Amino acid sequence: MKIDLGDGELYLREHCPLRLSDAPGIAVRCTKGVLWMTITGEAGDIVLASGETHRIRSTGRIVIESIGGDARVRFERSTGARIARALAGLAGKMRHAITTVSAASGRLTA
Repeated sequence: MKIDLGDGELYLREHCPLRLSDAPGIAVRCTKGVLWMTITGEAGDIVLASGETHRIRSTGRIVIESIGGDARVRFERSTGARIARALAGLAGKMRHAITTVSAASGRLTA
């Protein structure tokens, strides 16, 4: 399943791990309970209590699990990542508009 990690919150049941991949720059914030994380390419495991955050630096596999009860986790993109995503979307729309205008002008001059 593909999950959009942009500013969403998930409820994690104990013993039901969440596996992610390729999420560099995403901040993982524990909003309730306690989370355990292990990230391929980062030394050591991470334990987050409610209110704590860890920014993912690598592109490796990530496993997040609630420990000691259910928990909530929020994923937050950095401002730079949001801007890059918005610019990429805008560039795609501009390419589409230019292609449409070029095709229409070709029909008008023919």
